[in-house]
Amino acid sequence: MELKKRGGWSVGYEDITQGFIVSKCYVMESNIVYHSDGSNEITHKVVFPFENISCFGANDRQILGNENIPYYDACNNPRPVNVVTNLFDSYEEAKIVAEERNGKLKNNLIFEVEMSEPDWKETLEKLEKKFDKRLELCYLFEQLVLEKTSDMKISKQLSTSGQKNFVKILEPMRKQV
Repeated sequence: MELKKRGGWSVGYEDITQGFIVSKCYVMESNIVYHSDGSNEITHKVVFPFENISCFGANDRQILGNENIPYYDACNNPRPVNVVTNLFDSYEEAKIVAEERNGKLKNNLIFEVEMSEPDWKETLEKLEKKFDKRLELCYLFEQLVLEKTSDMKISKQLSTSGQKNFVKILEPMRKQV
């Protein structure tokens, strides 16, 4: 899961990626797009139970926010969805990919530094420290999400679609009142 915070006016109100973490999710839909060169791309619409990192860590509070429960709108579209290209059977597999993506994010920090500045190395070090602190917060968020979703049950039944049998079906949790 890509954790994002809303950006302000200085970044054109675009979301800012904080980091990548591992999270269980509800798979709502899968699509295969065939390209003219013969290749294809599989995407999945998923619902992550907790994804709002905006308030997390503010004032040293560890609030996950409201849990996202999947539902269908009036047009039978799943909500609230994120589109992902990979699903994993194990935490370990997903963690490897998340670490690779976090490494790429850190490596891209160099593009934010003006090389013509006399103290560009110092600026880069500050950006890397800030990124490491942000990533530490992401990992804390990940651990709390893992704890909160530990009761999400995965059924033994596999998807029986014509393609690969790789999607296990999550059984929705019932809220206790």
